[in-house]
Amino acid sequence: MRISDIMTRNPYTLFPHQTIAESAALFFKHHIDGAPVVNNGKLIGFFTKNQLFKAVAECISFDSTIDKLMIKDVIICHPDDDVKTILNKPVSRFPVVQNGAVVGIVTRSDVVRYLNIELTDLQEAKHLKEQMDAIFEASFDYLFVTDAEGRVTKVSPSYYRISGIKPEEVLGKTMYELVAQGFYDRSCSIEVIETLKPVTFVQKIKTGRTVLVTGNPVFDDKGNLIGVVTNGRDITELNELKRAVEQKEELSQHYKTEYFNLKGYSDYVVASPVMADLMKTVRQIAQFDSAVLITGESGVGKEIIAHQIHLASPRKDKPYIRINCASIPESLLESELFGYVEGAFTGAKKGGKLGIFELADGGTLLLDEIAELPLSVQAKLLRVIQENEVTRIGSTKTNKIDVRIIAATNRNLKEMVDKNQFRTDLYYRLNVIPVAVPPLRDRREEIPALVHHFLKKFNEKYGLNKQIAPQVIDRLVNYDWPGNVRELKNVIERAVVTNPGDIILSLDIDSKSAADPSSEPVVNLRELVENLEKHYIHAYLAKYGSTRKAAAALGISQSTLCRKVASYGIN
Repeated sequence: MRISDIMTRNPYTLFPHQTIAESAALFFKHHIDGAPVVNNGKLIGFFTKNQLFKAVAECISFDSTIDKLMIKDVIICHPDDDVKTILNKPVSRFPVVQNGAVVGIVTRSDVVRYLNIELTDLQEAKHLKEQMDAIFEASFDYLFVTDAEGRVTKVSPSYYRISGIKPEEVLGKTMYELVAQGFYDRSCSIEVIETLKPVTFVQKIKTGRTVLVTGNPVFDDKGNLIGVVTNGRDITELNELKRAVEQKEELSQHYKTEYFNLKGYSDYVVASPVMADLMKTVRQIAQFDSAVLITGESGVGKEIIAHQIHLASPRKDKPYIRINCASIPESLLESELFGYVEGAFTGAKKGGKLGIFELADGGTLLLDEIAELPLSVQAKLLRVIQENEVTRIGSTKTNKIDVRIIAATNRNLKEMVDKNQFRTDLYYRLNVIPVAVPPLRDRREEIPALVHHFLKKFNEKYGLNKQIAPQVIDRLVNYDWPGNVRELKNVIERAVVTNPGDIILSLDIDSKSAADPSSEPVVNLRELVENLEKHYIHAYLAKYGSTRKAAAALGISQSTLCRKVASYGIN
């Protein structure tokens, strides 16, 4: 008999860039303990649960790829090889390869089943039986044989290691007795005897072990049942690994949430009445699930506003996912948003893939640059929002979702609607609560506070202690900032890392509205100190909102601060 007669065709495969966690998920779902690793359709390695256990023992991150852990020297066989050729090879799973491509998987268990069937032929040679006995002795999984009445006739040496039950406790007894005595919760042999078909299920043993068992009927040449051969594979450790992976994922999500909480509140500065009102609105609308459309020029902080809505909402402990509609090719956008099932299209992953909507279930989804969404996808997006359900590509099944939608754009969607470039119904579905973020030039009073915020941030990042001259801040205030807050942040970082001294006296910004410091008159030390003091007082008043709080932050009395405010004519 050839390998092709007993092999499992179209086996599950892995790719070298897949993670340890993804490999574990494949093993759990399909109850396998190894899979070939392929690249460009060719076999390059083999990854097994032993490598998984090794990764856990060595505390290797579950986000690591398998290419460095996989077995590279793989023992293979050909579909036309005789099954007996693999008996003496030192592994239990063999990729079946033809022209460099994996066409199947054959295991020692497959050979055992074949040999047991062959043994029913009375003309089988004694040598074949000896080979079967050798496999019995060497099998990593346990082998368990009963006769047609369910009486245990033979067990492999690995049975005790896997089950924790000594062979003498079960040999000679029927499976009916052993189930009644609580040895097993159910019997594979009994179900095979009753159905005359192969049976596979998870069996619980009295020792607390969990075993994946597969029973195969053995018939004589007249079609009469003469016994059952059961293969048992311990999955207790695999289940423990699964739980470890799940715990790591939960912990990772927790840390991710904490990171975003910190990032969301520390990267946003409110130092103007208009932004204070805006943040008040954000806190109010956050309590409801209505769709929000955030508009504003590029760089004004639309994404941060969206994240603030999420953090202030009852969904703050659930996923917050952002997708840039302009950065994903149109051909991939639909599958990213809605997901797909296995076999939906060429190149689809085994097992399919969850879409962004399902990943964000229970949380908030930011559709950034929504204006760039193709019309072909807009209709499907509208249905998802209206029906609160999503259908994966290639499937007819709908999955209910609970997602708060926030959209953001720097374009005029109303004009796009008028030009038939954006669906009217989708526009009104998204624009339930409009939030317009003003450009930085319309809130110039925030610039000093933002400058000092970013200066502090980059000083801490690079281990520096740089200050910025008052005349430079004047220049920043007078600049129109076409790139808004994002441009300001970049300018400050560039100034911190490129200016050699401790005081930044010049900035690299290209604007006719920004005065060149070199052209400004030279000031004496007293004027320099006064200007610096004036700007810091102005910035702290804008930040704290009262002379009492600003004075405390500056380390001076309130009366001193009030006197200086009057002296400098600060409003």
